[in-house]
Amino acid sequence: MSASKNNQRTFSTQLVILLALITALDAMAIDLYLPAMPSIAIDINVTSSNIQLTLAVFLVGLAIGQGIYGPLLDRYGRRTPLLVGIAIFILGSFIATIAQSIEWLLIARLIQAIGAAAGLVTPRAIVDDACSLKESSRIFSLLMQIMMIAPILAPIIGGFLLIHSGWRSIFGLMTILGGILFIWSYRSIPDTLPTNQRSILSIKNSISAYINQLRNTVFICYTFAGAFVLASLFVYISGSSFIFTTHYGLTPTEFSYIFATNAIALIIGGQLDILLQKKSMSTKLVIILGIIVHTTIGITLLIATNIGNISLITFGTLLAIGVGALGLIFGNLTALTMASVKSQSGVASSLMGMLQYLISAILGYFISLIPSITYQLPFAFFLCGLLSMLFLGIALFKIKKVVIR
Repeated sequence: MSASKNNQRTFSTQLVILLALITALDAMAIDLYLPAMPSIAIDINVTSSNIQLTLAVFLVGLAIGQGIYGPLLDRYGRRTPLLVGIAIFILGSFIATIAQSIEWLLIARLIQAIGAAAGLVTPRAIVDDACSLKESSRIFSLLMQIMMIAPILAPIIGGFLLIHSGWRSIFGLMTILGGILFIWSYRSIPDTLPTNQRSILSIKNSISAYINQLRNTVFICYTFAGAFVLASLFVYISGSSFIFTTHYGLTPTEFSYIFATNAIALIIGGQLDILLQKKSMSTKLVIILGIIVHTTIGITLLIATNIGNISLITFGTLLAIGVGALGLIFGNLTALTMASVKSQSGVASSLMGMLQYLISAILGYFISLIPSITYQLPFAFFLCGLLSMLFLGIALFKIKKVVIR
Protein backbone atom coordinates (compact mmCIF):
# COMPACT_ATOMS: atom_id res chain seq x y z
CA MET A 1 0.00 0.00 0.00
CA SER A 2 1.11 3.57 -0.37
CA ALA A 3 4.00 4.94 1.50
CA SER A 4 1.98 7.64 3.10
CA LYS A 5 0.22 5.23 5.41
CA ASN A 6 2.60 6.17 8.17
CA ASN A 7 0.39 9.28 8.45
CA GLN A 8 -2.80 7.40 9.26
CA ARG A 9 -5.76 9.55 10.22
CA THR A 10 -9.28 9.09 11.50
CA PHE A 11 -11.97 9.79 8.92
CA SER A 12 -14.82 11.95 10.20
CA THR A 13 -18.39 10.97 9.41
CA GLN A 14 -18.75 14.11 7.28
CA LEU A 15 -15.66 13.22 5.23
CA VAL A 16 -16.84 9.64 4.67
CA ILE A 17 -20.24 10.92 3.51
CA LEU A 18 -18.60 13.44 1.17
CA LEU A 19 -16.25 10.81 -0.29
CA ALA A 20 -19.23 8.50 -0.80
CA LEU A 21 -21.23 11.18 -2.62
CA ILE A 22 -18.22 12.03 -4.80
CA THR A 23 -17.77 8.35 -5.61
CA ALA A 24 -21.49 8.18 -6.39
CA LEU A 25 -21.21 10.82 -9.14
CA ASP A 26 -21.10 8.10 -11.77
CA ALA A 27 -23.97 6.16 -10.17
CA MET A 28 -26.03 9.35 -9.97
CA ALA A 29 -25.33 10.11 -13.63
CA ILE A 30 -26.60 6.64 -14.53
CA ASP A 31 -29.44 6.01 -12.11
CA LEU A 32 -31.19 9.37 -12.42
CA TYR A 33 -31.88 8.91 -16.12
CA LEU A 34 -32.66 5.17 -16.08
CA PRO A 35 -36.46 5.62 -15.92
CA ALA A 36 -36.21 8.11 -18.79
CA MET A 37 -34.28 5.88 -21.22
CA PRO A 38 -37.35 4.65 -23.14
CA SER A 39 -38.75 8.21 -23.25
CA ILE A 40 -35.44 9.65 -24.49
CA ALA A 41 -35.39 7.04 -27.26
CA ILE A 42 -38.85 8.13 -28.39
CA ASP A 43 -38.14 11.87 -28.06
CA ILE A 44 -34.98 11.89 -30.19
CA ASN A 45 -36.26 9.10 -32.44
CA VAL A 46 -33.65 6.39 -31.85
CA THR A 47 -33.76 2.70 -30.86
CA SER A 48 -33.35 1.29 -27.36
CA SER A 49 -29.92 -0.02 -28.42
CA ASN A 50 -28.86 3.55 -29.26
CA ILE A 51 -29.89 4.72 -25.81
CA GLN A 52 -28.11 1.78 -24.18
CA LEU A 53 -25.04 2.97 -26.09
CA THR A 54 -25.12 6.15 -23.98
CA LEU A 55 -24.35 3.92 -21.00
CA ALA A 56 -21.55 2.08 -22.84
CA VAL A 57 -20.02 5.43 -23.88
CA PHE A 58 -20.30 6.63 -20.28
CA LEU A 59 -18.41 3.55 -19.07
CA VAL A 60 -15.70 4.04 -21.71
CA GLY A 61 -15.41 7.68 -20.59
CA LEU A 62 -15.02 6.54 -17.00
CA ALA A 63 -12.25 4.16 -18.08
CA ILE A 64 -10.40 6.83 -20.08
CA GLY A 65 -10.86 9.44 -17.36
CA GLN A 66 -9.48 7.23 -14.62
CA GLY A 67 -6.39 6.58 -16.75
CA ILE A 68 -5.84 10.33 -17.06
CA TYR A 69 -6.27 11.15 -13.37
CA GLY A 70 -3.84 8.54 -12.00
CA PRO A 71 -0.57 10.36 -12.82
CA LEU A 72 -2.20 13.72 -11.99
CA LEU A 73 -3.15 12.51 -8.50
CA ASP A 74 0.41 11.34 -7.82
CA ARG A 75 1.88 14.61 -9.13
CA TYR A 76 -0.52 17.31 -7.92
CA GLY A 77 -2.00 15.56 -4.90
CA ARG A 78 -5.57 14.42 -4.38
CA ARG A 79 -7.44 17.70 -4.09
CA THR A 80 -6.81 19.72 -7.29
CA PRO A 81 -7.47 16.93 -9.85
CA LEU A 82 -10.70 16.09 -8.01
CA LEU A 83 -11.99 19.66 -8.24
CA VAL A 84 -11.11 19.83 -11.95
CA GLY A 85 -12.96 16.55 -12.52
CA ILE A 86 -16.13 17.75 -10.80
CA ALA A 87 -16.04 20.92 -12.93
CA ILE A 88 -15.82 18.78 -16.10
CA PHE A 89 -18.79 16.73 -14.86
CA ILE A 90 -20.82 19.91 -14.46
CA LEU A 91 -19.99 20.92 -18.05
CA GLY A 92 -21.04 17.52 -19.45
CA SER A 93 -24.29 17.59 -17.49
CA PHE A 94 -25.16 21.02 -18.88
CA ILE A 95 -24.48 19.92 -22.47
CA ALA A 96 -26.74 16.87 -21.95
CA THR A 97 -29.48 19.22 -20.77
CA ILE A 98 -29.55 21.03 -24.13
CA ALA A 99 -28.63 18.08 -26.41
CA GLN A 100 -30.92 17.82 -29.46
CA SER A 101 -29.59 14.59 -31.01
CA ILE A 102 -28.15 11.23 -30.03
CA GLU A 103 -24.72 12.41 -31.20
CA TRP A 104 -24.69 15.39 -28.84
CA LEU A 105 -26.07 13.26 -26.02
CA LEU A 106 -23.24 10.76 -26.53
CA ILE A 107 -20.67 13.58 -26.48
CA ALA A 108 -22.22 15.00 -23.31
CA ARG A 109 -22.18 11.60 -21.63
CA LEU A 110 -18.52 11.14 -22.55
CA ILE A 111 -17.60 14.51 -21.00
CA GLN A 112 -19.72 13.72 -17.95
CA ALA A 113 -17.94 10.41 -17.50
CA ILE A 114 -14.44 11.87 -17.81
CA GLY A 115 -15.37 14.29 -15.03
CA ALA A 116 -17.04 11.65 -12.86
CA ALA A 117 -13.93 9.47 -13.17
CA ALA A 118 -12.13 11.78 -10.74
CA GLY A 119 -14.77 10.89 -8.17
CA LEU A 120 -13.97 7.21 -8.55
CA VAL A 121 -10.17 7.42 -8.44
CA THR A 122 -9.57 10.10 -5.81
CA PRO A 123 -11.51 8.66 -2.82
CA ARG A 124 -9.78 5.27 -3.30
CA ALA A 125 -6.38 6.98 -3.27
CA ILE A 126 -7.29 9.09 -0.21
CA VAL A 127 -8.41 6.04 1.78
CA ASP A 128 -5.37 4.04 0.64
CA ASP A 129 -3.09 6.92 1.71
CA ALA A 130 -4.44 7.06 5.22
CA CYS A 131 -5.76 3.62 6.24
CA SER A 132 -4.63 0.09 7.04
CA LEU A 133 -6.14 -2.90 5.17
CA LYS A 134 -8.68 -3.58 7.92
CA GLU A 135 -9.68 0.07 8.20
CA SER A 136 -9.80 0.59 4.43
CA SER A 137 -12.01 -2.50 4.04
CA ARG A 138 -14.41 -1.02 6.61
CA ILE A 139 -14.42 2.42 4.99
CA PHE A 140 -14.85 1.04 1.46
CA SER A 141 -17.85 -0.96 2.70
CA LEU A 142 -19.28 2.17 4.34
CA LEU A 143 -18.65 4.18 1.17
CA MET A 144 -20.53 1.59 -0.86
CA GLN A 145 -23.49 1.57 1.50
CA ILE A 146 -23.76 5.37 1.60
CA MET A 147 -23.38 5.39 -2.19
CA MET A 148 -26.45 3.18 -2.40
CA ILE A 149 -28.54 6.20 -1.45
CA ALA A 150 -28.07 7.24 -5.09
CA PRO A 151 -29.67 4.16 -6.71
CA ILE A 152 -32.42 4.16 -4.06
CA LEU A 153 -33.46 7.78 -4.51
CA ALA A 154 -32.18 8.63 -8.00
CA PRO A 155 -34.62 6.52 -10.08
CA ILE A 156 -37.54 7.76 -7.98
CA ILE A 157 -36.42 11.37 -8.40
CA GLY A 158 -35.69 10.75 -12.08
CA GLY A 159 -39.13 9.23 -12.61
CA PHE A 160 -40.78 12.18 -10.87
CA LEU A 161 -38.86 14.72 -12.97
CA LEU A 162 -39.62 12.76 -16.14
CA ILE A 163 -43.36 12.90 -15.50
CA HIS A 164 -43.51 16.53 -14.37
CA SER A 165 -40.66 18.29 -16.21
CA GLY A 166 -39.36 16.00 -18.96
CA TRP A 167 -36.08 14.14 -19.28
CA ARG A 168 -33.92 17.26 -19.76
CA SER A 169 -34.66 18.37 -16.20
CA ILE A 170 -32.90 15.20 -15.01
CA PHE A 171 -29.60 16.39 -16.49
CA GLY A 172 -30.32 19.87 -15.12
CA LEU A 173 -30.48 18.36 -11.64
CA MET A 174 -27.13 16.62 -12.26
CA THR A 175 -25.63 20.03 -13.11
CA ILE A 176 -26.89 21.50 -9.82
CA LEU A 177 -25.74 18.52 -7.73
CA GLY A 178 -22.31 18.71 -9.36
CA GLY A 179 -22.09 22.36 -8.32
CA ILE A 180 -22.98 21.53 -4.72
CA LEU A 181 -20.32 18.80 -4.55
CA PHE A 182 -17.72 21.16 -6.04
CA ILE A 183 -18.30 23.75 -3.31
CA TRP A 184 -18.39 21.13 -0.53
CA SER A 185 -15.21 19.44 -1.82
CA TYR A 186 -13.40 22.77 -2.13
CA ARG A 187 -14.12 23.47 1.52
CA SER A 188 -13.64 20.00 3.03
CA ILE A 189 -11.43 17.59 1.04
CA PRO A 190 -7.94 17.17 2.57
CA ASP A 191 -4.82 16.42 0.55
CA THR A 192 -3.49 13.17 1.99
CA LEU A 193 -0.42 12.92 -0.25
CA PRO A 194 2.54 14.86 1.24
CA THR A 195 4.49 17.10 -1.13
CA ASN A 196 7.70 15.10 -0.65
CA GLN A 197 5.97 11.92 -1.85
CA ARG A 198 4.65 13.36 -5.11
CA SER A 199 6.07 12.07 -8.38
CA ILE A 200 7.41 14.04 -11.34
CA LEU A 201 4.84 14.26 -14.12
CA SER A 202 6.12 13.16 -17.52
CA ILE A 203 4.97 10.78 -20.22
CA LYS A 204 7.93 8.51 -19.52
CA ASN A 205 7.27 8.39 -15.77
CA SER A 206 3.54 7.85 -16.31
CA ILE A 207 4.12 4.95 -18.70
CA SER A 208 6.70 3.48 -16.33
CA ALA A 209 4.27 3.75 -13.40
CA TYR A 210 1.52 1.95 -15.32
CA ILE A 211 3.94 -0.76 -16.49
CA ASN A 212 5.05 -1.35 -12.89
CA GLN A 213 1.44 -1.90 -11.82
CA LEU A 214 0.73 -4.14 -14.82
CA ARG A 215 3.61 -6.38 -13.69
CA ASN A 216 1.86 -6.93 -10.36
CA THR A 217 0.04 -10.17 -11.18
CA VAL A 218 -1.99 -10.25 -7.97
CA PHE A 219 -3.16 -6.66 -8.50
CA ILE A 220 -4.17 -7.38 -12.11
CA CYS A 221 -6.05 -10.57 -11.20
CA TYR A 222 -7.94 -8.81 -8.41
CA THR A 223 -8.71 -5.99 -10.86
CA PHE A 224 -10.08 -8.42 -13.46
CA ALA A 225 -12.16 -10.21 -10.80
CA GLY A 226 -13.71 -6.85 -9.91
CA ALA A 227 -14.18 -5.97 -13.58
CA PHE A 228 -16.38 -8.97 -14.30
CA VAL A 229 -18.52 -8.41 -11.21
CA LEU A 230 -18.88 -4.77 -12.23
CA ALA A 231 -19.87 -5.85 -15.75
CA SER A 232 -22.68 -7.92 -14.25
CA LEU A 233 -23.90 -4.90 -12.32
CA PHE A 234 -23.86 -2.66 -15.39
CA VAL A 235 -25.77 -5.18 -17.49
CA TYR A 236 -28.40 -5.09 -14.75
CA ILE A 237 -28.39 -1.27 -14.72
CA SER A 238 -28.62 -0.85 -18.50
CA GLY A 239 -31.19 -3.59 -19.12
CA SER A 240 -33.45 -3.54 -16.08
CA SER A 241 -35.59 -0.57 -17.15
CA PHE A 242 -36.42 -2.25 -20.47
CA ILE A 243 -37.18 -5.60 -18.80
CA PHE A 244 -39.53 -4.16 -16.21
CA THR A 245 -41.24 -1.51 -18.39
CA THR A 246 -41.53 -3.36 -21.70
CA HIS A 247 -41.59 -7.05 -20.72
CA TYR A 248 -43.50 -6.74 -17.44
CA GLY A 249 -45.40 -3.56 -18.35
CA LEU A 250 -44.48 -1.45 -15.32
CA THR A 251 -44.58 2.34 -15.35
CA PRO A 252 -41.35 4.34 -14.87
CA THR A 253 -42.42 5.12 -11.30
CA GLU A 254 -43.11 1.46 -10.51
CA PHE A 255 -39.74 0.51 -11.99
CA SER A 256 -37.99 3.11 -9.84
CA TYR A 257 -39.39 1.44 -6.71
CA ILE A 258 -38.10 -1.97 -7.82
CA PHE A 259 -34.71 -0.47 -8.62
CA ALA A 260 -34.63 1.16 -5.19
CA THR A 261 -35.51 -2.18 -3.57
CA ASN A 262 -32.52 -3.81 -5.25
CA ALA A 263 -30.29 -0.98 -4.03
CA ILE A 264 -31.54 -1.68 -0.50
CA ALA A 265 -30.65 -5.34 -1.07
CA LEU A 266 -27.13 -4.20 -1.92
CA ILE A 267 -26.97 -2.24 1.34
CA ILE A 268 -28.17 -5.31 3.26
CA GLY A 269 -25.39 -7.28 1.58
CA GLY A 270 -22.89 -4.67 2.79
CA GLN A 271 -24.24 -4.90 6.35
CA LEU A 272 -24.01 -8.69 6.19
CA ASP A 273 -20.40 -8.29 5.08
CA ILE A 274 -19.59 -6.23 8.19
CA LEU A 275 -21.39 -8.78 10.40
CA LEU A 276 -19.54 -11.75 8.88
CA GLN A 277 -16.18 -10.05 9.32
CA LYS A 278 -17.03 -9.29 12.96
CA LYS A 279 -17.66 -13.04 13.28
CA SER A 280 -14.04 -13.52 12.12
CA MET A 281 -14.81 -14.62 8.56
CA SER A 282 -11.90 -13.53 6.38
CA THR A 283 -12.26 -10.90 3.67
CA LYS A 284 -11.43 -13.47 0.99
CA LEU A 285 -14.08 -15.94 2.19
CA VAL A 286 -16.74 -13.23 2.23
CA ILE A 287 -15.90 -12.37 -1.40
CA ILE A 288 -16.06 -16.04 -2.42
CA LEU A 289 -19.44 -16.42 -0.71
CA GLY A 290 -20.78 -13.39 -2.56
CA ILE A 291 -19.59 -14.64 -5.95
CA ILE A 292 -21.08 -18.10 -5.35
CA VAL A 293 -24.49 -16.64 -4.46
CA HIS A 294 -24.41 -14.25 -7.43
CA THR A 295 -23.48 -17.00 -9.89
CA THR A 296 -26.05 -19.42 -8.46
CA ILE A 297 -28.80 -16.83 -8.92
CA GLY A 298 -27.69 -16.45 -12.55
CA ILE A 299 -27.99 -20.19 -13.14
CA THR A 300 -31.39 -20.30 -11.41
CA LEU A 301 -32.74 -17.41 -13.50
CA LEU A 302 -31.43 -18.97 -16.71
CA ILE A 303 -33.21 -22.24 -15.95
CA ALA A 304 -36.43 -20.52 -14.85
CA THR A 305 -36.48 -18.24 -17.90
CA ASN A 306 -35.84 -21.17 -20.22
CA ILE A 307 -38.70 -23.19 -18.74
CA GLY A 308 -41.29 -20.51 -19.39
CA ASN A 309 -42.52 -17.04 -18.50
CA ILE A 310 -41.21 -16.28 -15.03
CA SER A 311 -43.51 -14.20 -12.83
CA LEU A 312 -42.63 -10.65 -11.85
CA ILE A 313 -42.43 -11.54 -8.14
CA THR A 314 -40.14 -14.54 -8.72
CA PHE A 315 -37.90 -12.67 -11.15
CA GLY A 316 -37.72 -9.60 -8.89
CA THR A 317 -36.96 -11.64 -5.75
CA LEU A 318 -34.16 -13.66 -7.36
CA LEU A 319 -32.76 -10.51 -8.93
CA ALA A 320 -32.68 -8.75 -5.54
CA ILE A 321 -30.74 -11.66 -4.01
CA GLY A 322 -28.27 -11.64 -6.90
CA VAL A 323 -27.73 -7.89 -6.64
CA GLY A 324 -27.55 -8.05 -2.84
CA ALA A 325 -24.73 -10.60 -3.08
CA LEU A 326 -22.61 -7.90 -4.72
CA GLY A 327 -22.60 -6.12 -1.35
CA LEU A 328 -20.36 -8.90 -0.07
CA ILE A 329 -17.91 -8.36 -2.91
CA PHE A 330 -17.31 -4.75 -3.95
CA GLY A 331 -15.86 -3.14 -0.81
CA ASN A 332 -13.74 -6.15 0.12
CA LEU A 333 -12.40 -6.71 -3.38
CA THR A 334 -11.49 -3.02 -3.71
CA ALA A 335 -9.62 -3.15 -0.39
CA LEU A 336 -7.73 -6.32 -1.40
CA THR A 337 -6.84 -4.83 -4.78
CA MET A 338 -5.45 -1.61 -3.30
CA ALA A 339 -3.70 -3.53 -0.51
CA SER A 340 -1.67 -5.43 -3.13
CA VAL A 341 -0.13 -2.11 -4.27
CA LYS A 342 3.22 -1.07 -2.77
CA SER A 343 3.51 2.47 -4.15
CA GLN A 344 1.90 5.04 -6.48
CA SER A 345 -1.62 4.32 -5.29
CA GLY A 346 -3.01 7.10 -7.49
CA VAL A 347 -1.82 5.33 -10.64
CA ALA A 348 -2.92 1.96 -9.23
CA SER A 349 -6.39 3.29 -8.43
CA SER A 350 -6.76 4.78 -11.90
CA LEU A 351 -5.49 1.62 -13.62
CA MET A 352 -7.88 -0.52 -11.59
CA GLY A 353 -10.81 1.69 -12.51
CA MET A 354 -9.75 2.09 -16.12
CA LEU A 355 -9.47 -1.65 -16.72
CA GLN A 356 -12.62 -2.48 -14.78
CA TYR A 357 -14.85 0.03 -16.52
CA LEU A 358 -13.39 -0.68 -19.97
CA ILE A 359 -13.94 -4.42 -19.57
CA SER A 360 -17.41 -3.77 -18.12
CA ALA A 361 -18.36 -1.55 -21.05
CA ILE A 362 -17.15 -4.02 -23.68
CA LEU A 363 -18.58 -7.15 -22.06
CA GLY A 364 -21.81 -5.39 -21.14
CA TYR A 365 -22.29 -4.17 -24.71
CA PHE A 366 -21.85 -7.65 -26.20
CA ILE A 367 -24.22 -9.18 -23.66
CA SER A 368 -26.78 -6.50 -24.59
CA LEU A 369 -26.73 -7.89 -28.15
CA ILE A 370 -28.44 -11.09 -26.95
CA PRO A 371 -31.84 -10.93 -28.74
CA SER A 372 -33.96 -11.74 -25.70
CA ILE A 373 -33.54 -9.04 -23.07
CA THR A 374 -34.85 -11.39 -20.36
CA TYR A 375 -31.85 -13.68 -20.99
CA GLN A 376 -29.28 -10.89 -20.76
CA LEU A 377 -29.34 -10.46 -16.98
CA PRO A 378 -29.27 -14.16 -16.00
CA PHE A 379 -26.48 -14.84 -18.50
CA ALA A 380 -24.48 -11.86 -17.18
CA PHE A 381 -24.80 -13.03 -13.56
CA PHE A 382 -23.69 -16.54 -14.54
CA LEU A 383 -20.83 -15.71 -16.92
CA CYS A 384 -19.43 -12.77 -14.96
CA GLY A 385 -19.59 -14.72 -11.70
CA LEU A 386 -17.58 -17.58 -13.18
CA LEU A 387 -14.95 -15.27 -14.67
CA SER A 388 -14.66 -13.31 -11.43
CA MET A 389 -14.13 -16.50 -9.44
CA LEU A 390 -11.49 -17.65 -11.93
CA PHE A 391 -9.35 -14.51 -11.58
CA LEU A 392 -9.85 -14.36 -7.81
CA GLY A 393 -8.61 -17.95 -7.63
CA ILE A 394 -5.52 -17.10 -9.68
CA ALA A 395 -4.71 -14.16 -7.39
CA LEU A 396 -5.06 -16.27 -4.25
CA PHE A 397 -2.94 -19.02 -5.81
CA LYS A 398 -0.19 -16.49 -6.62
CA ILE A 399 -0.26 -15.17 -3.04
CA LYS A 400 -0.04 -18.70 -1.66
CA LYS A 401 2.98 -19.47 -3.86
CA VAL A 402 4.78 -16.36 -2.61
CA VAL A 403 4.04 -17.27 1.03
CA ILE A 404 5.30 -20.84 0.51
CA ARG A 405 8.52 -19.59 -1.05
